[in-house]
Amino acid sequence: MPRLLRIFLILWVVMPGIAGEAAGLRPLSLDECIQLALRNNYDLRIERLNPEIARYNLSGADGAYEPVFTFRAGEQLLTVPGGIDPKKSGIDSPYELTTDSVGMGVSGVLPTGLQYGIQATSSRLKELTDFGAVPGFLFLYPPYGIRNTNQYTSTAAITLQQPLLRDLWIDKYRQTILVSQKNLKTTEMGLRWRMMNLVYAVQQAYYELVYAREKVQVDEQAVHLADQLVLGIRRQVEVGKTPALEIQQASSQLETARTTSFASQQALARQRNVLKNLISDDFRSGAGVNIDPSETLVTVPYVSDRIESWRTALDRRPDLTELRIDLEKQGIIVRYRFNQLFPSLDLVGGYGLQSQENSSESSLADIRDRSKPQYGFGLVLSIPLSGNQAARNSYKASQAAKQQAVLQLKKMEQNVLVQVDDSLNQVQSAFHRTESARQARQYAEMALTGEQQKLADGVSTAFFVLQYQQKLTEAHTIEIRALADYNLALAQLALSEGRTLEKNHIQLQLK
Repeated sequence: MPRLLRIFLILWVVMPGIAGEAAGLRPLSLDECIQLALRNNYDLRIERLNPEIARYNLSGADGAYEPVFTFRAGEQLLTVPGGIDPKKSGIDSPYELTTDSVGMGVSGVLPTGLQYGIQATSSRLKELTDFGAVPGFLFLYPPYGIRNTNQYTSTAAITLQQPLLRDLWIDKYRQTILVSQKNLKTTEMGLRWRMMNLVYAVQQAYYELVYAREKVQVDEQAVHLADQLVLGIRRQVEVGKTPALEIQQASSQLETARTTSFASQQALARQRNVLKNLISDDFRSGAGVNIDPSETLVTVPYVSDRIESWRTALDRRPDLTELRIDLEKQGIIVRYRFNQLFPSLDLVGGYGLQSQENSSESSLADIRDRSKPQYGFGLVLSIPLSGNQAARNSYKASQAAKQQAVLQLKKMEQNVLVQVDDSLNQVQSAFHRTESARQARQYAEMALTGEQQKLADGVSTAFFVLQYQQKLTEAHTIEIRALADYNLALAQLALSEGRTLEKNHIQLQLK
């Protein structure tokens, strides 16, 4: 017997949930909807890729300082026919010059702007000169008077070029890297702001769905009251206590209530789709499931502090942070454009070793022994003769853009303060509305009860009862609307202050 009792209790608890699922209802709390949206929403998933793209762009900008390795190998053939040179006596003999060379090097630039290059080459020059047409030379180069000459050349060198004015404290590579860093922070703030707006959109859709569900219940209650009134009047007409005309009045009110109920059900279905679109990435698979909010509209008093709310908003709003980062980015551009106003003054230098011998071993030995060094250093000055108009105008344009960014930031800060102030006023107004709407609904209930009793006692008519029923329905609708608006106002205030993620215990994890 105890076992059967446990089975009965389990079925009594589980069967309502199974019945709800079978009916296509899926109870969800607000937190569950928010988590689903953060995981599935397409807009947020698209936004999440922006920091990743910016991070790749930053890594690509850092590649400007990667050394470049170069390897070269090849052969060249030069054939020169014989001829007469007016500056020399006799005839120039024809020859073939073959050059075999191999070389490698590393070049690049450092974050200080220093450009460097390291090269090493080795080559062999093979020359075949035909002296057959020169009398007396055949016996020197038997058997056909062909002289075979080989020369081996080896070099090793390093070159340096350090800017002293233009491109010293910032150049195009450093500007690109610094701007890319700011772009990464901007995309992170954009993702945070998108996430906040998504959470607020889910809250808005959820509270509107709760309101739509409550509105359906209110309208169904109105239909029930009108239907009960029709039944009561019909009984009174049958016993001759009430004229038949009142049945028509009550029936008209009943059909009007049914029409309103149908419209409320349609609004409920539409609002379910709004929320479903925010939290789902596969609308088709969930088309037969209706979201049923597991929470109700409640009133939690809020203590406001306008100064603290303003400070919080100015500190935490991601869209404000984006504008501040944009201002910093404009400062980087101004600094680069100012640097480009200076003339180009570079310190250059180099050191190398070179050797020319009849054998490759001797040539490489000279390089190893550093027996034939060569070096040089100096300054290279380059000044535009036209006054550097392009750089000057670019600098002025960047200054104007920075000033524009400053004004945009100030404008946005003022707009944020206005938004917070409006949100605080809306919260206070909505809170007072909930209390007055609750009392109005209670008075409407008591008034209807009294009028129904008067109708039962025969001292009232259906017309007055119908009026009180309409007033109760209106008062109830106003009450749930006020409750929904108050919860929406709190969500809007959190968004205006930049505290949406914090209030919902959401952390944004970034790489």
